[in-house]
Amino acid sequence: MGNVVPLHRRPAGDEWSVRWAPPGAEERSAWLREQVVDGWREGEWDPQTLVFTGDAGHPRTGVYRCGTKACDALARARSLCTTCAKAQRVSGLSMKEFKAVFVPVRNRTMTGVRARCRVEGCPRDSHTWGLCSSHASLRQKHLERDPHSALEVWVAGQKPYPPVASCRVRGCRYDGRGTHTLCLQHHRHFTRHPASRVAGAGVPADWLDQQAPYLSVHQFSLAPLHPLARLEVLYALQQRDARGQKIDPYATRQMIARLAETCGSVAVLPVGDLPGRSGSNIDALLRESHRVVAASFARFRGADPAEQPTLDLTELGVRGKRGGRTSRPGDQDLTEVAQPWLRRVLIAWIDETKPNTGEVRHGHRACVTAARALALRPGGGADEAVLAFADMGAVVEAFRHLPKLDGGPMKNKARKGLMGFFFKVLDYGRAAGHLGGMSAYFARHPSHAVAPDEVSEEDEAGRALPEDVIYQLDDQIQLIGRGITHGRMTPEEVHEMCRAVYELLRDTGRRPYEIGELRLNCLKRQGKERTLVWDNRKAGRNRRHLPVTSETVGTIERWLAVRAKLDLPTGSEGYLFPPAGENGQLRHLTPEQVAHIIRTWADHEDVVLLAEEFGPDGRRVPFEKSLVFPYAFRHSFCQRHADAGIDPDVLRELMDHRSQATTAAYYKITAKRKREAVNVMRLHTTDRKGRLTPLSQTAYLRGSVQVPFGNCTEPSNVKAGGHASPIRFQCVGCPSYHGP
Repeated sequence: MGNVVPLHRRPAGDEWSVRWAPPGAEERSAWLREQVVDGWREGEWDPQTLVFTGDAGHPRTGVYRCGTKACDALARARSLCTTCAKAQRVSGLSMKEFKAVFVPVRNRTMTGVRARCRVEGCPRDSHTWGLCSSHASLRQKHLERDPHSALEVWVAGQKPYPPVASCRVRGCRYDGRGTHTLCLQHHRHFTRHPASRVAGAGVPADWLDQQAPYLSVHQFSLAPLHPLARLEVLYALQQRDARGQKIDPYATRQMIARLAETCGSVAVLPVGDLPGRSGSNIDALLRESHRVVAASFARFRGADPAEQPTLDLTELGVRGKRGGRTSRPGDQDLTEVAQPWLRRVLIAWIDETKPNTGEVRHGHRACVTAARALALRPGGGADEAVLAFADMGAVVEAFRHLPKLDGGPMKNKARKGLMGFFFKVLDYGRAAGHLGGMSAYFARHPSHAVAPDEVSEEDEAGRALPEDVIYQLDDQIQLIGRGITHGRMTPEEVHEMCRAVYELLRDTGRRPYEIGELRLNCLKRQGKERTLVWDNRKAGRNRRHLPVTSETVGTIERWLAVRAKLDLPTGSEGYLFPPAGENGQLRHLTPEQVAHIIRTWADHEDVVLLAEEFGPDGRRVPFEKSLVFPYAFRHSFCQRHADAGIDPDVLRELMDHRSQATTAAYYKITAKRKREAVNVMRLHTTDRKGRLTPLSQTAYLRGSVQVPFGNCTEPSNVKAGGHASPIRFQCVGCPSYHGP
């Protein structure tokens, strides 16, 4: 970050405020004071001391208890505190064993709870061994003389000390026994200030105002910042909390240290001084705070969001989802939406209906498509009052020929969905009164429809993987899990988990999310057999039962033996497959993680898949690996059972569908089954009474004559060798004609 000015080299006193405060700081400060919420995070945020003390029990505070059973210290992540982490590295124990048996021995524990000295009647705060600093010093001297002295016996014989003035630094809980009524820590800091070298000089008020108290792992202080920057950071944190994101005291403390070294306002921090996208929580928090504060600064100046080239979705309350975790949805480019009315109604729809990220992307793509079509019309579609029916026709025609973002052909179903989003935005604008001046002719008509997709050979083939491809995957199962990291699991443990996920997808036909959400007790015994218990959240039917084979039972039991040795993330104890993260937001595998397992395996350079077709050289051509994805195994499961002749009603129950039509869409009648049906029926003829009678192949050939493109069984024509057909050259439709 450029232009870094260390704290001890900053201008002092009023010079600091003049040089570092941006123009209009007083007005902005007054506006921000109206925006910040009073009573925010009571019990954690203290507006008087400017100190945030994180509560480990708050679900949206990034402070945790140490994972060691006998330790009550605090940690920055769902793992171990610093002391226990060092002990675990040299212990030789697995993480699970260490957490269960290790007992930390130390004289100081950061529990996040303020307490008094344990000496009866002593009013001072505890510091070490539960004693105040004065009693702790006496205890240390006593231990030098008698190392085996019991603490409880020693404490019982001590007298309380009188109260002492606290350190003058705001929020500091230590005794101000040093010079200038400062604690020892702040006294050392003050000795580096120029005023400390002036005889008789006191402690400058601006220095005291910018000092943070001694902070633990669960705390941060806004004191080091300029008064305006304090309000800006507090506002950004409150906005983050309102979006449901966590407050991380450690990352916030590091961000404050960076801001204190650079400038007096977050909003005017040059974009070039922001850190790159390194993935650090500190860098991400700094960029987010700058974005939120800069947007608030724009609103303070009266800027209209509809006039901005990009739209900040977070400012409009849109939430993003990534791998099951809440994330920032990002910005949306509005430069291609040239019509002011269309841009205005799009922003109003997002701001007032709060759609999710996917709906925003679809709505934006739909409005961009309409904007491009209207831009080619007379007037460019800028005036909504003069739009005509022909303008709407041009918009619909643009959707009918809309390609994918990469230029490839788009299915008509997707085009229809995008056009539906455009009409949704338009209808909302009319209903909410944002388009009161729009022409009534610019409306949808029954003729404005997108034709359904034609059935192609690709659709006819279905999405099921050929059984031969599945056999090839089985032969290369040793490669699954390579290149995948999953928490603290070893490569062998990752391989076993990925193998279990694949085999359950293949053998049960469940959806990816249903596999990821399987419970630890997902197997249930029914007599001598086992059933898989799973939840169909898509249809709202939980605790469903699926009969499984002994091989599937073996897959689950083999993984359970590996899982029993793992150090599981908090919250995932009741699920079969733990998540990759350890932040407590995920409790099981997500569909995205399941897809990553299958796609990484299929795309591995050592995995070779061959199709059933042969190339010009007589060799089998490579199979398209993009067709290997988790949901394809559900289609394969259905196709496999359909080819085996399973009754459609039973197959519908196995797939857990309410409608037979839904199940029918998952499999296709193969050409082999069609040929078998034809061969069965053509071996039947009628007797003299009109009843169907089986006919052998020899008898059929004897009672028929060959005609162009097939056979004829009309008796007079057979007798005449095919030259006496009563309806010559009109075989199609004749009941005596049979195809090849």
